[in-house]
Amino acid sequence: MKLNGKMLAGLSAIALVTALTGAQVSTGANNDGPGRDGNAPVATTIPTTPGVDTDMGELQGDTRIFRLTAVEVTQQIATFPIKTAKVLGWKATGSDDIKASSPGPTLVSYEGEKVQFVVTNDLDQPTSLHPHGTHEPNAADGVAGIDFEPVKPGTTRTYPAYQPGHAGTFAYHTHTKTAEQEPRGLVGLITILPKTTQAKQNPQIDIGMTLQQFNPSWDDGRTVSEGAPAVPKPDERGMFPFSTINGKTGDAAGGPININQGDLVQIRLYNASGMAHSMHLHGMDMTLVDINGHPTPPTTITTQAIEPGEFFTVQFRANNPGNWVFHCSFPGHQANASESGYQGAPVGMLRIFHYSGSAPVPADYFGSPS
Repeated sequence: MKLNGKMLAGLSAIALVTALTGAQVSTGANNDGPGRDGNAPVATTIPTTPGVDTDMGELQGDTRIFRLTAVEVTQQIATFPIKTAKVLGWKATGSDDIKASSPGPTLVSYEGEKVQFVVTNDLDQPTSLHPHGTHEPNAADGVAGIDFEPVKPGTTRTYPAYQPGHAGTFAYHTHTKTAEQEPRGLVGLITILPKTTQAKQNPQIDIGMTLQQFNPSWDDGRTVSEGAPAVPKPDERGMFPFSTINGKTGDAAGGPININQGDLVQIRLYNASGMAHSMHLHGMDMTLVDINGHPTPPTTITTQAIEPGEFFTVQFRANNPGNWVFHCSFPGHQANASESGYQGAPVGMLRIFHYSGSAPVPADYFGSPS
C-alpha cells in the first residue's frame, strides 16, 4: 500500500492502524489534552516524509512485503542556480518512473511483523539493498561480494523474510559500488512502529528527514550543470554544492511544514550523506529521544550533530507561533552552490515550520531569487 501525504492526512490514524494491524486502541485524540488519559494507548502516528511517498508494503499473514525498483531518475533538487540532476533512486515496483525519488519511499512496518524485500534492478550496473540497523539475518544483509551476490541489471531478487530486532528509525541503501551508488542517491528510510503509543508520548506530527548532498556535473564535479548526473565526489572546494532534505533544498520544498499551537512534533533524522551535519531549530528547544533506533533518556538540546549513517529522533512542543527554520548549522550547507535565496535567505539543508494562523512564509522564498 503506497500513501502520499494527502492520503495520510485524510485518514484517521486509528482507523488506518486498526485496518492494517488489528490493534485495539483508544478512540481519544492523540494528545494529552483536558479530560483525556495521557497514559491511554492510541494509534501510533504514521510518519510522513515531505516530498517522498510513504509505502506500507503488502501485508501477507505476518509478513509485510516491500517491492522496490532501483532506477536512474531526473529529479528536481533546487530552484537555482540549476533545478534538476540525474540521481539514483527507488520506486515502488510497478509504479511509473515519475514516482521514483531519492531518497526512495519511506517504508513503514509494525513491531511483531516480519519484513521482506523484493528488489528489481533497472540500473545499468549491479546493485543491492542493505537494511541498515534492522538486525537482519546475514542472507538479507545485501553486502556485495561478502554475504550477497548483487542483483544484476534487469533481474529481481527476493530476500528472506525476517523480524526486525526492535522498533525505531532505520534505513535502506545500496551496498554495491557503495562509494558511487550511495552518494548518487540510492537510499531510503525505514520506520518500524509500535502499534500503539501512550497518548502523551504520541506526536501529532511525525516527519522523516533524510539528509543528502549532491554535485550535478558534466565535467567530473568541477562545474554544476542543469540535468547533469550527480557525481559521487565534492567539487574543487571540497564541498558538495547542494545540501538537501528529502532530496530537495529548502527553496525547492514547495512550502513549509504546517503545525498547530500545542502540537508535539517529532523529526526522524537520517544522515545519508558522507559529511557530518549539525541540525538546529529556531525559536524552541528540542528534546533528543532516540539514538540509532534506541530510546534514550530525554535530553534538552538546541542543536544535534549527526554523523554519516546515524539516526536521531528529536521532538519539540509547538509553543512559540511564527515561521521557524530547521537547518544545518554549517554555513555552506545553507546555500545552493554558494548562492543564497530570496533576500539573502538561507536555503540548502533547511525546512520551515509554519504555525497555523501565523503570517505566511513569503511565496518568493520558494523559488529563484533572480
